[in-house]
Amino acid sequence: MRHPPLALAVVVTAIMLVGCARDGSPGAAPQASVTSSDSGIEGRTMVDGGCPVIRDNSPCPDQPLPALLTVTRPGSDTPVATATSGPDGRFRLPLAPGDYVLHPSNLTGGIHPAAVPIDIRVTSGGYTTITVPFDSGIR
Repeated sequence: MRHPPLALAVVVTAIMLVGCARDGSPGAAPQASVTSSDSGIEGRTMVDGGCPVIRDNSPCPDQPLPALLTVTRPGSDTPVATATSGPDGRFRLPLAPGDYVLHPSNLTGGIHPAAVPIDIRVTSGGYTTITVPFDSGIR
């Protein structure tokens, strides 16, 4: 059975629009995009110096740490965005205004260095600057 090309295009477009406007639950409102070019989060991922004893005359500064950053909405485990910070620890991740949870993890897959999730609020027209602290596990 042959379908005229225009009719097929209309059906495909209608299916795509319905799929984009729903999150799968009955009566769901369209979801806003989580990416934005004028708002988001930026900053650095840093690990403590890992010195077992810190003395005033022998500083043990924090060091940049490349890390995986996964962003979810509060109460959800579904990622809405991911990024990897660079060797200098810097990252910039565009996000639409709203509330998010940043889940940082090290790239080694080991227990340490470790970080805890961070609640973040992104406002319109700017980037929220944060430092993501990792614990080296050295005491």
